[in-house]
Amino acid sequence: MAVPRVFTEKTPNPQGKGLVTVLKDWEVLKPQARERKSSAEFLRDYCTSSLVLAAKFRFKPVIGKTYFLYALESGWMMSLIAPEEWGASKSEQFLSACRVRKDMTWEIDAIDLNENSAVLASARNFVKAFIDTLSEQDSIGEHLPFYVESLPYYQRMMATALASSLKTTMPVDRNGVTALLKCRGDIMGLASGTVLDG
Repeated sequence: MAVPRVFTEKTPNPQGKGLVTVLKDWEVLKPQARERKSSAEFLRDYCTSSLVLAAKFRFKPVIGKTYFLYALESGWMMSLIAPEEWGASKSEQFLSACRVRKDMTWEIDAIDLNENSAVLASARNFVKAFIDTLSEQDSIGEHLPFYVESLPYYQRMMATALASSLKTTMPVDRNGVTALLKCRGDIMGLASGTVLDG
């Protein structure tokens, strides 16, 4: 019996099932940010969150759960596995523990690394490149990462959530890149001398 032509053509996702997953994920990741941040808080959160979201990871981050950030030769990696669980192989590549907050920004723990550490140098290079990029922009608000096609799914969803949060909490002077960049000394909010100042 021949199959009628109407049944041989598949229409991709006829019920919008893929959209349901995206909407469910967005409901969980929707930022709970309401108050404006100071310039220093905004810049620190934007930079820290950008560093974490630049890392490779293949899991859905959960608010408040601790993850571990590593600097590899190929780039940054976020893992569920702590450095002491890896053993010596990854402990030298460990930067810091990190967590996503309810407002979808990321926080990292204070960094206590050797001043000549390759991991610290990688973090400083990231911060410098981040500040250089912001310095070249006319408007921070127009360049927030609402949709970055090149990112894998969870990073893309987290970047969209971050952009929504930052747009809501951006200091009143929305286009004041200069004012924000003057706060660069507090960019990572680290104790004892802001280790990542460059």
